[in-house]
Amino acid sequence: MEGFFFIDKQKDGTTFDVIRALKRGFRDADLGLPKKFKIGHCGTLDPIATGLVLVAIGSATKLLEYLLGADKVYRGVCRFGAVSDTYDADGEVSKTPDTSPVTLPAIKKVVQREFLGKIDQMPPKYSAKKINGKRAYDLAREGKEVVLKAKKVSIYSLDIVDFSWPDLEFDVACGSGMYVRSLIHDLGDELGVGGYMTALRRLRVGDMNVDDAVQVDDVVKDPLQYLHSIEEVFGGHDAIELTGHDFLKLSQGQFVLNKKSDHKGDLLAWYSGKVVGVLEQAVDGKFLKFRKKL
Repeated sequence: MEGFFFIDKQKDGTTFDVIRALKRGFRDADLGLPKKFKIGHCGTLDPIATGLVLVAIGSATKLLEYLLGADKVYRGVCRFGAVSDTYDADGEVSKTPDTSPVTLPAIKKVVQREFLGKIDQMPPKYSAKKINGKRAYDLAREGKEVVLKAKKVSIYSLDIVDFSWPDLEFDVACGSGMYVRSLIHDLGDELGVGGYMTALRRLRVGDMNVDDAVQVDDVVKDPLQYLHSIEEVFGGHDAIELTGHDFLKLSQGQFVLNKKSDHKGDLLAWYSGKVVGVLEQAVDGKFLKFRKKL
């Protein structure tokens, strides 16, 4: 069994809980999988968050890194008038001195000015970012100083879904690595009233939509019904079609001529209607070789 499951993660569980439940369920179902089968996900969701988690099984796990950088769409809810040490409702929440209501036009003006395009964003100290090999959230929980660096992130659009003071619901389309918690914290700070995240739902990862996602229990009951092929998930990625001769040469560790020398970066290799691996450039981009073979 190889491919991807689109899981709709529920609130209060971790992304690893999803993986653990699938592992246990597949073993109990006696599906004929190896004792140690490969399974993994791309993109952690906080316990407070719900929504789309892409889970890979079998050889599809070799391709997870190519989904990590996919654009994403989230629906978030911000509560103004207070702040949280974790930037969300799971942390210690305290009211801000100025809780005067702000208007929707004022919010839109600040969003347009400060939070669209490429921006510098500071990750939350309670995050999975690593500092000298340790997770930032572990250091924060130990009471140690957490020093993180701001990074460039991309926000393509931010659309207001609903606003009733003090709650703002919005959809945000963004590049990889953008923290909605930080966005909400920074928006509240810019408005002078503070803000923290009370809800988050991941709606899209690349071309994959949460509307096509199912619960863990559904997958465990009938995994093949909900298994998405590698070809379905990667149909829109940069790729090259191999001839039988090229596939044989590459499989023997040889190079083949790069027919897409103008393309920078790795290419998916297709052969006979299937994704067979990932190709990387060699010899100044003139040739290709297998970086990963499925």
